[in-house]
Amino acid sequence: MLKMKGFTLIDVIVGTALMLIIFLGIFGAYQLGLKVVSQSRTRITATAIANQKIEEIRNLSYKEVGTTPHLVDEPEGDIPQSKTVSQNNINYTVETTIKYINDCFDGPRSAECPEAPEVDDCVKDYKRTKVKVSWATPFEGEVDLITDVAPENLNQEVEECTGAAAGVLSVSVFDAEGKPVPLPLIAIIDPDTGNTLTTAQPATGEYNFVLSSTTYKVEITKSGYSSNQTYREGDIYNGKTIAEPVKSHPSVYEGKLTEVGFSIDRVSSMSVQTRGTKGQGYPVIHNVTFKMEGAKTVGNDGQGAPIYKYSQISTTNGPGEINISNLEWDSYSFYVNSPDYDLIDIESPPGTATTQPIDLLPNSTKEVRLILKAENTLLVRVQDVSTTLPIFGASVRLSYNSLEYQYDETQPTDEEGKTFFIPLEEVTYDLEVRADGYNIYTGTVLVSGDTTPENNPNANILLTPSS
Repeated sequence: MLKMKGFTLIDVIVGTALMLIIFLGIFGAYQLGLKVVSQSRTRITATAIANQKIEEIRNLSYKEVGTTPHLVDEPEGDIPQSKTVSQNNINYTVETTIKYINDCFDGPRSAECPEAPEVDDCVKDYKRTKVKVSWATPFEGEVDLITDVAPENLNQEVEECTGAAAGVLSVSVFDAEGKPVPLPLIAIIDPDTGNTLTTAQPATGEYNFVLSSTTYKVEITKSGYSSNQTYREGDIYNGKTIAEPVKSHPSVYEGKLTEVGFSIDRVSSMSVQTRGTKGQGYPVIHNVTFKMEGAKTVGNDGQGAPIYKYSQISTTNGPGEINISNLEWDSYSFYVNSPDYDLIDIESPPGTATTQPIDLLPNSTKEVRLILKAENTLLVRVQDVSTTLPIFGASVRLSYNSLEYQYDETQPTDEEGKTFFIPLEEVTYDLEVRADGYNIYTGTVLVSGDTTPENNPNANILLTPSS
């Protein structure tokens, strides 16, 4: 007997379920493929919209980069914070956010930037722009692009902080080696009134002043340092009128950066001696007037002649010496304008012949010996008659009186018992010598050429102790 087999209800249900799973998987894969293609196409379009927005922002002036509406701490501009753009029947929402960024590199100092300036007058260093493009259909998504917009110069940055258009005067102060001078006092002065408008004492030796458009005088000072400043035509310096300044007053222009630099350094000193020649034993020459002049200038006068920053007339004291302090590093020359004697040589240090000018470094001391020569001189030596030891501090008076020529000079003897008279005429002088504990000496001495105890016994005075 033939038996027939068929599908049971369970077989049908299981088969149907399997076929449903297969077809649902195929449909899901197809649907996912459609979503991926759609999202990719939509994302490409959104990225293009975002890039276009970024390029629009980059083409704006720095001042115009801002949104409307905006928060108090955000830049103001005409870029809408949110707008809708339609592309390929899809609505895209474009959201723009612009914020100020404070870069600690230029201050204020922090753990992140330990070498930055302590303060920053304007913390709105640049603007960070974020453009977000989002969409809801056919599938939800978004694209974010971020770019930084920096000011072209310091003026644009400052204008964001002050709200007013101005110029920037950048002042830098450095030493003789070109290194920054810490904490110089920089003064900005009205050149017409002489009033100080503002000052700064930057730790880095450089400071940026935000100023209105005009011309300013700048002065640089620091305790223990030389000074520097700007000048303008017509300024008076040491009694001379400056026609062409070396460093003119800087002018500040709206929206521009003006940079000026100044050099200062620690002051130095110089000890200047006036002596006779080496052959005479370098005798002291008293009360010599000389001019000392540096090489640096502040400008030229109306005839084009230089006006030197340092040009002073000095006179040596009783010991034939003068200490000149607060000198700027420079190269100095010496002049003795006298019809009576000539500057024939210079030694620096004493005993070492050198040539002019003489360089003086910052924070140093230099000894200079000026060697003078006259047609007629007298070197007097005073000794104890018994011991022939020199008598220090004896008072030597040399005099001559006639209708044509008068001379009367009193000088003390040095540790070697010597004193030097210069310049003199070729005549016979009266000589009087006094010293404590000794009898007064009186006599005469003929002066002709370089008169010394070696070539004229009357120049060698022997005093007798008083009883």
